[in-house]
Amino acid sequence: MKQYRYCSVRPKNIDKVYSYLSEEDIPVNSYVLVPFGYENHLRKGIVEAVGLYTEENAPFPLGRTKSILRAITEEEYYADEDAEWEHYAETFVDDIEELSGFLDEQNYDAVFAWACEHHECTRFPDIMETVIRCYHLCIRHGHPGAALNLGTMYYNGTYLKQDYEQAVKFYEIAAAAGERRAICNLGYCYYYGRHQQADYQKAYHYYNLGALLYDDPNCLYKLGDMYRWGLYVEESETYALRLYFRALDAVNRPEEDDFCRPDILERIGEAFLDGMGVECDAKRALDLFMQALSGFYDRRKTDPYVSGLITRTKEKIQEALELLDGEPL
Repeated sequence: MKQYRYCSVRPKNIDKVYSYLSEEDIPVNSYVLVPFGYENHLRKGIVEAVGLYTEENAPFPLGRTKSILRAITEEEYYADEDAEWEHYAETFVDDIEELSGFLDEQNYDAVFAWACEHHECTRFPDIMETVIRCYHLCIRHGHPGAALNLGTMYYNGTYLKQDYEQAVKFYEIAAAAGERRAICNLGYCYYYGRHQQADYQKAYHYYNLGALLYDDPNCLYKLGDMYRWGLYVEESETYALRLYFRALDAVNRPEEDDFCRPDILERIGEAFLDGMGVECDAKRALDLFMQALSGFYDRRKTDPYVSGLITRTKEKIQEALELLDGEPL
């Protein structure tokens, strides 16, 4: 069966990753030139991940996925940065004309897609203000993804001032329409008390909803945490471990974002290290911790909290090594 090479490319000065096809074997961290946006303006980028997929399990439809034009050198990538931004600002005039056409046609699917493409242009206030207006308009016309994106801007403080209450407000709009990520995000907001005191009952509601509707690995492993520590539910290490394994099965699906994979591996490793719901197995725990540590290192560029996870996983690795060193030969 024919396989296609999908590359995750982060365009220069953009905080979002996009999928592109490539006929060439382009390694991770390569510099490339790609078509970007509705007008396919040439843009430089960095390849962050590469995977082979069949047409059936591809992350995006073949017919809707653009192709990498060519690899470029590091010198080409960093050349003329100011000129690139001036050029991008000039193209915004054309983009606004295109957006006006979508608005005249009341094509809110296209308006939402336009806003998503310009979502990370935080160096241009005019662009970001237009993106925000587009999101509000799309929310009024039934686009839950717009509410999710606007909520995330408030949650992360991206361009907008960080405001967890506003984030929850928009996440709730998106979650009510079945937006998967908004459901999971609300679980986190209530679990950690982002906008108010922690509310484990509501956290359980949203994590359970995400698990039931989507078999979401984030929701599954956080449900496992709630059973492990007896938060709102009756404590059950056995059921917690079952949820961790279910989360691992879910995150291994080809279409899943594997961001939370190391968190899941670390928890299962702890179960085998401490004999939590399973017979103690220091060797298996060590293997799981090593996999988790590698994943946490991969997350360092995007996760502000990962340094603590790396430290904790190293401590667990040391515990497993000490147990193995103490075993009889």
